[in-house]
Amino acid sequence: MYEARERRDAMTKDIFPERYARELEDLLRASERAVAFTGAGVSEESGIPTFRGQEGLWDRYPPYLYANLGGLALLFLARPSRVAAFASNVIASLLDAVPNPCHEVLAGWEAAGRIRGVITQNVDDLHAVAGSRNVCELHGNAFRVRCLRCGSKEKLPRERLQEMSWQLRREKPSRTGLLRLLLDYASRCRDCGGRRRPDVVLFGEGLPAEEWDRAFRWASQADLFLVVGTSALVYPAAVLPRLARESGALVVEVNPEPTPVTALAGLHVPFPAGSFFSLFCARGDP
Repeated sequence: MYEARERRDAMTKDIFPERYARELEDLLRASERAVAFTGAGVSEESGIPTFRGQEGLWDRYPPYLYANLGGLALLFLARPSRVAAFASNVIASLLDAVPNPCHEVLAGWEAAGRIRGVITQNVDDLHAVAGSRNVCELHGNAFRVRCLRCGSKEKLPRERLQEMSWQLRREKPSRTGLLRLLLDYASRCRDCGGRRRPDVVLFGEGLPAEEWDRAFRWASQADLFLVVGTSALVYPAAVLPRLARESGALVVEVNPEPTPVTALAGLHVPFPAGSFFSLFCARGDP
């Protein structure tokens, strides 16, 4: 029987990360149904600000206003320039980001059959850009729009978002100008003519049922559940590590600081995702 918890307790941060890398490799070789679960810490190492924590987006843009439709509607009426600044900053950070070693290694592991796929809370599309094909996007994708009538989705060219970000910064639009830009961004659905919106989940909205069902199934069937770069504070996504553990999976956490997942983990790797996964890139894995 694998005594991962005892071995983890014997390890501290002064141990070289290569030891953790070897241990994770052993676990992957023994696994048949490994799944990765990623959060904002992975995106942060690609230059995308986290929402929580020091210097997070919610420090500058309170979520009770900027992370729900009601708050955004009020801001649109009272301070359209603030909405424009928020949208421009978010879009610019997404467009500037490139996959880091964590994205690249997970994509390689999927291609090699070492993991089933990636469940992510991130909306930046970086797992797909890195080459992951089996990605469960719990909170949507900022590079996609969704029809409010028929539910169809369409990926947007990056050039279109780049143009919108540039216009938001240059014009500092009025309510009328901002509305024109938003309507152009979320144009009519090609299938049914319905109005479209960014395909991201805001506060108070439910997760997409199909994606949640898939994530729930993957977590409950996993024998190894790799939790990377998440604070595990956002529900319902935060229940997945516990579900995996209670279903018999070994939970491995990669995060520089302890989180609620740490108590569930058979192995806690106390390093940032990018620097830790760069070890696998250096040795040609994937």
